[in-house]
Amino acid sequence: MRRLLSVGLVGLVSLALLVGIVALIGAYTFLPRILEANVADDVRDDLRLAEAPDVRLESDPQPAMLAGEFSDGRVSLRDEELGGVRAESATVDLEPFDVDVWRSVRRGEMVGEEPLRGRLRVAVSEEEISRLASENADVPVSGIELQRDRVVALSSVPVFGVEVPVSVAGSLDLRDGSLVYEPGGLEAAGFPVPDELADQLLSGAGFVYSLEELPDGVTLTDVEVEEGRLALIGEVDGIPLGAAG
Repeated sequence: MRRLLSVGLVGLVSLALLVGIVALIGAYTFLPRILEANVADDVRDDLRLAEAPDVRLESDPQPAMLAGEFSDGRVSLRDEELGGVRAESATVDLEPFDVDVWRSVRRGEMVGEEPLRGRLRVAVSEEEISRLASENADVPVSGIELQRDRVVALSSVPVFGVEVPVSVAGSLDLRDGSLVYEPGGLEAAGFPVPDELADQLLSGAGFVYSLEELPDGVTLTDVEVEEGRLALIGEVDGIPLGAAG
């Protein structure tokens, strides 16, 4: 009898350990996906996005995830409009944050002590900048070429009855919530351009595009001109986590 009780006790302990291991594996497998889906819904609603973004959360060390401690994360979205500008893609690199894991799972929404914060980077295509230039410059702009640290506007001028293709090199900056293009120099495919025409073209090629109202908590602070694309740099501060508080 004692032997049978001993065997039974060992079996119960083994079963309990097995259940615990299965539960732990399940937590590591499914918990991140549940919380990521909840964060995606909160970001979509707060930033007024058409679709929920892709979210990846990280914990370092990984077991800290079970306590709701996340060391970082990334929110990724594509083909969204921000401030009236169509973004090719955008990412938010999240700062560390904590959530109440079990209340979040039970309620089906994130429960956190503080809103999400992170660094925002928005990639804008050359075609989109060309659209903004053609709609806002005072001279016809047929296209924009984005080169590292400079922006080239393509246009043409009539010289002795012939339309001569010209390019206007300049800089694109962010000032007071607007994209500002300032022409710097003129190139005319080897043709001399009369000073008066050159001055008119340079002054007319500049443009200012006032970004439309951004979602609450989104701030754009800088512009980086890269080969073939523009990057808008900023911050996201204050995305509430579900039933926070």
